[in-house]
Amino acid sequence: MSQIDNKETNSLKNQTFYFDNQLPSLPVPNLDKTLKKYLDSVQPFLTEIEFLETCKKIENFRNGIGKHLHFKLLERARHERNWLEKWWLDWAYLEWREPLSPFINTSGCVVGSELPNEILLKAKQMNINVQAAQVAFCSYFMNVFFEELRNETFPVQKSRSTYFSMDQFRKFYNTCRIPLENKDELHNHFKTVKEGECPTHLIVMYRNRFFKVDIYDKDSRLLTITELYHQFKSIFDNYNLKPLGVGIGALTADKRDDWARNRQHLINLSPKNLSSLENIEKSLYLINFEELDAQNIDEIINVSLLQNPKNRYFDKSYELIVTKSGMIGSNVEHTPFDGMVSTTVIAYTLEKTKKLGKDLISIESFGNRGRLIEPEELEFIYDEKIQKEILKSASLFENTCALLECKNLILANCSREKLKSYRVNPDTFTQMCMQLAYYQLHKKPAPTYETATTRAYYHGRTETVRSCTNEAIEFCKQMCNDDKSTRLNDFELLKLFKKACEKHDTLMNEARDNQGCDRHLLGLMLISKELKLELPEIYTDPAWKKSGGGGNFLISSSCVGYNNVVGTCCPFGLNGYTMIYCFSNQGLCFSLTRFKNSTETNMESMINSLKSATLKVQHLFEMSPKI
Repeated sequence: MSQIDNKETNSLKNQTFYFDNQLPSLPVPNLDKTLKKYLDSVQPFLTEIEFLETCKKIENFRNGIGKHLHFKLLERARHERNWLEKWWLDWAYLEWREPLSPFINTSGCVVGSELPNEILLKAKQMNINVQAAQVAFCSYFMNVFFEELRNETFPVQKSRSTYFSMDQFRKFYNTCRIPLENKDELHNHFKTVKEGECPTHLIVMYRNRFFKVDIYDKDSRLLTITELYHQFKSIFDNYNLKPLGVGIGALTADKRDDWARNRQHLINLSPKNLSSLENIEKSLYLINFEELDAQNIDEIINVSLLQNPKNRYFDKSYELIVTKSGMIGSNVEHTPFDGMVSTTVIAYTLEKTKKLGKDLISIESFGNRGRLIEPEELEFIYDEKIQKEILKSASLFENTCALLECKNLILANCSREKLKSYRVNPDTFTQMCMQLAYYQLHKKPAPTYETATTRAYYHGRTETVRSCTNEAIEFCKQMCNDDKSTRLNDFELLKLFKKACEKHDTLMNEARDNQGCDRHLLGLMLISKELKLELPEIYTDPAWKKSGGGGNFLISSSCVGYNNVVGTCCPFGLNGYTMIYCFSNQGLCFSLTRFKNSTETNMESMINSLKSATLKVQHLFEMSPKI
């Protein structure tokens, strides 16, 4: 190969989506290994008699219908590079008929970063529009990120020498979920430069109205931070005294079949409505200027996830929310991508802003606006039926969200560096502390879902790590043993903790190779449904539900990285918790959610139990000799 050919090849390899089609197909796990892993995962939740019954049912499945279903799954995998992809999209998301928010959508915010506060402080000192200034910075770098994806210059993510699928990044921009009866569709209009043109406008929502703002000027030049500021400020100046819009966005908070019918009714009312809907659906992302305020992390998470449906469009892949005082949050539609995508974009935005410097450029000294494309309000023609449906949808959303409680917890004593000094994976440390926190509070084990990425495979998304293992519960039981005559010493307790960590690390590594049990068992169940067979008894066995199967995990958890971005979402069930966490520059940050009407969960008690659990485990490391 010539030097020129080598350079061209290396250049191609640096392209964002270069490796996507070269990644290995998603593997189908070995049936025996899956069933063994599943059996091990259910044991903490069963009596001895129940466990023996489950053993029999698993053995019957292994030697009977399970073999046939596994063969059919292998057959599917021979024809599809990712045998799970369409099923996961349909089963986990598009067939969902209840409202998207707060059940499917997630929210996020920035933790422990001085930059947004620095911008706010200087904006106030300069007496300029705080919201417009804050969003001008965020939006500019989100637009730069869009250009990097279009030009395929954003680096391919990888773990050591293993490249990851970047396919989900295609769906961050220009993406929207479209409501249809029985099953929705996901529409994506993003294209790379070599693939062709794609829409280049974003949508601003302000006072329940929609505005189209192009990120380029008439000469196809990307708008600067200053120009974006003035585009946003012009919307404030022209509409801050006008009446509130009717709140078409609230319709997206309805049950999916109802929203599908109302969307069609809007289209039937006027061609203008179809044009406005398509402009929203094809846009890069949404910016929501709020008249609500937030002063801390708890409040911005609540505003982003649980408030003001009339100034949202929940079908859109990403909504950037800014409160009256300038705090930034987001509302994210989970269907097209997982949390690491939005986390990556926002972390990128923060880092680029930091490199730009802490001094605000003089965004008031802006001259000629002649080359800018003026913001355009999108019109909607509506009737009495639509007005009633908006009120109904908003009421449904508000009544549901009133039942949710969201709190954040920052543990400064659990920094990434501190946990690494214990020679334990920080994520694993956190998961084991969560097990202890739940066990010492509720006096029982909690079936736990932790996200593992399978992006090392073609169009890979996630697998489940079942964190509540026999080893974890043995550690919890011994830690909660108050009988001095049988209680283990710190050295022995630390050994149990490390044994539980080793088990978790093994499960995580296997899950990243798609060798967990949940996605495989899901595939076998969906095959049986497609074949119109009776549901195998492994799925009706009490062990399935008790261990978290069928969406019955009592803890839904995910580590969103070593950055200053954290998010949250709805628990899986009435008596569950969501525990999303990151390792920010302020320490280990949890975002917790629970249902207020649960008779089992308690937010304040869980927060105190998490604090207690981490301190107890740290005490073991500090007091015990190194092992």
